[in-house]
Amino acid sequence: MNTLEIIGCNATAPGRTGAASSYLVHGPGGKVLVDAGPGSLLSFTRRHDLSELAGIVVTHLHADHSLDLMAWAYRWTFPEVLPRIPLFVPDDELDRLSRFDELFGIPTLPTMVTPVHTAFDVRGLDLDGRTPVEVGGWAVTPYRALHSVPSAALRFEGGGASLAFSSDTGPCTTIVEAASGADVFVCESTYLSAPDEVIHGHGHLTPELAAAAATRAGARHLVLTHVARPEEAEEMGRVARGHFDGPVTVAHEGLSITL
Repeated sequence: MNTLEIIGCNATAPGRTGAASSYLVHGPGGKVLVDAGPGSLLSFTRRHDLSELAGIVVTHLHADHSLDLMAWAYRWTFPEVLPRIPLFVPDDELDRLSRFDELFGIPTLPTMVTPVHTAFDVRGLDLDGRTPVEVGGWAVTPYRALHSVPSAALRFEGGGASLAFSSDTGPCTTIVEAASGADVFVCESTYLSAPDEVIHGHGHLTPELAAAAATRAGARHLVLTHVARPEEAEEMGRVARGHFDGPVTVAHEGLSITL
């Protein structure tokens, strides 16, 4: 069954509501992890075996989406080396990913000199919206989102289902393209309100803007995530429902949605 599972959805670090940004897409070819925020490895292993994972796609290298990559790589290479799986990051971030290994590699352990590149088959994402990659039985098309670093909005297609992720982003046409007609659109909603330099400069959304993007895209189900203040989650949902005609769900760890 094609399913979206929320592994973590915090906008910063793990807290009382669970891990930071990390999502699990269940499909015919295994499970695909989208983002590896702090706490994602622990959250995943509470429910799943590592052998179930078919690949990892990281939308961007801000810490709340990628810091656990080293935890995953350490586990993949110690105490034994597990079979390599693909790890996708935006093309523009491949050099920066290599610095993870420079910082945290262990020269005295042969399998952990470059843990990320030993554990994973590292591949780049072309964010042109026209170059899909295959992972876990899905065709995954990356689009360039509007954020302070290269950030990939993602469209998953396979088995008659479609799922989109906004990544961290400000308002832009590319996230609408990524979510066009999607069964489920997982969209960031960091702030209830924010100044223009945050929305259009750094690149984040409010629930009203997330709902507007979902409406323009014709998405069927909107899932709000990346809420900066968990105590505002209920209000986030209320605001979004006032601007989107379909179902609106606020993400929480352990949530599972059938596509």
